[in-house]
Amino acid sequence: MTWRVLLTRGLSNVRDAVALIHQAMTPGEFHLGVTYCTEHTPLRQVADSFHLELTVSEADTYVEEVLELCRQQDFGWIWPQSRWSLWLQAQDRFTAAGIRSILPCPDIDTLEVLQDKARVNDRLVAAKVPLPHSIRVTTGDEFNAALAELGGGARKVCIKPVQSIYGLGFRVIDDLKRPFDRLLSNDFFAIGSADFADLLDAAAGERPFLAMEYLTGDERSIDCLAWHGRLVRAVTRRKPSAAQGRWQIIEEDPASWSIAADVVREFQLHGLVNVQTRERLHADGHREPCFLEVNARMSGGIDMACQAGLNLPYWLLRLVTATTEEAHLPWPASGLRVAKIEQAVTLNGASA
Repeated sequence: MTWRVLLTRGLSNVRDAVALIHQAMTPGEFHLGVTYCTEHTPLRQVADSFHLELTVSEADTYVEEVLELCRQQDFGWIWPQSRWSLWLQAQDRFTAAGIRSILPCPDIDTLEVLQDKARVNDRLVAAKVPLPHSIRVTTGDEFNAALAELGGGARKVCIKPVQSIYGLGFRVIDDLKRPFDRLLSNDFFAIGSADFADLLDAAAGERPFLAMEYLTGDERSIDCLAWHGRLVRAVTRRKPSAAQGRWQIIEEDPASWSIAADVVREFQLHGLVNVQTRERLHADGHREPCFLEVNARMSGGIDMACQAGLNLPYWLLRLVTATTEEAHLPWPASGLRVAKIEQAVTLNGASA
């Protein structure tokens, strides 16, 4: 039997996931269809079938278009890669048509919390998950007060928008370098405290930020296979500061697993999701992993994670189609150094 699964438009990791599933599956085990907004995409190189999405402003029209595609092409599963609020609202319509959905959380209320970093932190503080001290700010005065509270003892402070992706808007507060010097050195990750306070006031509360204790230890990205609020498997990728972003280490880290399991349970996450942590360095040398953020989607490093011998997208599809049991899933290897290398491709049929 061939299981037909449709993946909707998402990030570049959708291509990675499709390629990974093809590497692991038996011949004819899955048919992987994808949708995208333009024909000129590397997705065409890996998908079993490609379907062009219409660009529509009405959400209901878009959902109906995809539902009709599933009916016509006999897709039994839909795995949305973006616009999850639409799919959470529409999942009953798909279920009624015999099409099952793979969605990252149980309802829209949970999704709204996940998209607000301040609300996520509040929930996790209550659940006793370690995380950096953070304060929500919307004005220059609020930020200056937070800076005084967080920066005691010459600790570094950073800021990030309450709602953002890809790390957009993240900056470390640095008053030692002039703005002109930052410009000349292409320093995109720092900003002066006075400059940021002025920006907040100019925005007039348009975008709230979190002012946060800056954690100086190693960062980890935990790629999770979750099953309705339970962490089934995970691959932890540590990003050593010495690597300067060039490579990562896959490791077995019980503290990271514990944080990821708490986050998955708190928000009843499902499918492939990503949890990020970073270490607080104590004066006695102790390294304490703390929660940074959660993404209700596959990470951009999913292909690096799968180098550990646990093909996360493939095993998720095996679980949702009930063709395996959790006990049969492999456990990832550890101690591997991994890196991502970009590759050029030819887009057949491309025209100006």
